[in-house]
Amino acid sequence: MNARRHRALLAAVAEMLEPGEQVQATSLVNLSQVSVKKNIAVGLAAAVLSGGTIIAAATPQPMYLAASGTRLFLFQANPAFAKPDRHVATFRIPEVKRSEVKHGLVKHSFVLLHEPTGSALRIFFPRLAAGRDLDAIAALIPTATA
Repeated sequence: MNARRHRALLAAVAEMLEPGEQVQATSLVNLSQVSVKKNIAVGLAAAVLSGGTIIAAATPQPMYLAASGTRLFLFQANPAFAKPDRHVATFRIPEVKRSEVKHGLVKHSFVLLHEPTGSALRIFFPRLAAGRDLDAIAALIPTATA
């Protein structure tokens, strides 16, 4: 994440932090994976409907993830401007567990399990941006035991 996006995310999260709480890691993530089949279908439909003049591809909604020592914050990313659009969710770290990190060719991911509700969310980190951000965020969240 570039410096301008990082500053905008920190400003958005600052309003939500409790006294003494600090952001320890941030990253640009995706919450859903767009399958190859869906991308091909969208591309073919756009090409047929436009007579071959337009090509399209489906992309997941980018999100910002900020982690403090006690909470995770998710914000919808504005694709046109380097700033968070709106707050989507906050998770208390003691209430969540994560799966092992899956390392893929294009992206890395883990499943975040919210224990009180039993709901799960797969978080994808782009491979080029993942690196230390993924490691720092994963280190804050306890791993689920089978």
